[in-house]
Amino acid sequence: MNEHQLLCFLTVSRTLNFSAAARELYCTQPALSYQIRSLKKELDAALFRRTTTQVALTEAGRALLPHAEDIYRGILNARTALKGFGTHHTLTLRLPPVLLQRDPIYPILMARLHAALPGYEFKVDTTPVPSSYHHMLCTEADAALYLPFGPLPPEIRCETIIGNRFYLITAPEHPFSGQGNVELSDLAGQQIFYEPLYQDMVDFAQKQPGMPYSSPVWRMVENYESVYAELLAGRGMFLCPMIYPAFPAGWHIPLHLSIPDTRLLTLRDDPRPEICTLRKVFAEVYAEREKLIKAL
Repeated sequence: MNEHQLLCFLTVSRTLNFSAAARELYCTQPALSYQIRSLKKELDAALFRRTTTQVALTEAGRALLPHAEDIYRGILNARTALKGFGTHHTLTLRLPPVLLQRDPIYPILMARLHAALPGYEFKVDTTPVPSSYHHMLCTEADAALYLPFGPLPPEIRCETIIGNRFYLITAPEHPFSGQGNVELSDLAGQQIFYEPLYQDMVDFAQKQPGMPYSSPVWRMVENYESVYAELLAGRGMFLCPMIYPAFPAGWHIPLHLSIPDTRLLTLRDDPRPEICTLRKVFAEVYAEREKLIKAL
């Protein structure tokens, strides 16, 4: 058994859906099925029972599951233990695109990181954070900013960086223009544009009780420039996580959403002192965020 086979087996075991597992792993369904077949051949035992309507663990799959979890966790923990011995001085940060494109203090954050860790290069990766946070922080990135909607494994250290306050941008032609604040339940039938980063949040919003048939019409877009004409015509609202200087302040209506804050994810047992420094810089910069924005 190799690490990739174990990850595929564990993901399918948790989702019991090959399509959903393939999406989580950013691979095709045939590639995922190939890994499961290879593991089945190596172990000489069928691990899943598949029908046209469902996927279930076989008795052999259920027997393997706790051992696979222990082996996979052991592999990742071994990677963590060796991180302090690496010869490369590069730290990879997995950050949401909106932070790079919209947050005016992002250059300040990077300048502070370079000043605190002068011998290091920083690689910024905007790939969406996968559901396997432990694997991601062991093999793909050193830290990540994310809105965790579910429980985090014990190996992950999670620190609040930004208390989320969302806004809806509405031009004067929109009937909601000028309102003090709105609740999700007020938006039945409204067209709301959002960026790909907030797909998880939209999925969460669509599951809220009380709006089973008249939920907003959600439209994913790459950036606000692509919907500017729609906003000016009063045909939609744009969801954003902060006040964007590109729009008049009066166009921003506070939106109440009960969702998690943006958090910094790192490995709890990462032995490297530079990770402690990185956590400290993130915390200090975002604690000063309001003051820094006013000074710009």
